[in-house]
Amino acid sequence: MTILHGQFAMILIIKIPINISAKTLYNKLQKSSKSSKSLGMALSYSQLASYSPKKHLPENPYVVSVYGSDRTGIVYNVSECLAENNINITDVQTTLSKRKGENTYMMIIECDIPKNRYYELSKELSKLAGLLNITISLNKAEFTDI
Repeated sequence: MTILHGQFAMILIIKIPINISAKTLYNKLQKSSKSSKSLGMALSYSQLASYSPKKHLPENPYVVSVYGSDRTGIVYNVSECLAENNINITDVQTTLSKRKGENTYMMIIECDIPKNRYYELSKELSKLAGLLNITISLNKAEFTDI
């Protein structure tokens, strides 16, 4: 779920019982008591081209949080720093907050950091934060497999 240009958007990946077709489910959703049109929703469906379950969970999951004035290059520089340190990024979420006329860019990166790389990476991210005039924090993730 996310907000795209001020609009709520959601993608669901579901497994449909063998005795129900995707088209039947779609038609039932369209005819539900609170129809999608009355709620201003658009529904669509498609079959997944492929599905690969997670092969393994991160061994040492961390969250990199990035905050700062919105400008070009934040994603590039932070991801480049992680790539140069052989850090595997497992998920990224970004958002833009507009308060009092100022745009604040926020990025949350989930990654897998080898245990022997934490302190060096922490120093490099701190240095990068100073160069870009942003705030970067590195915290151990509370990871659960859902």
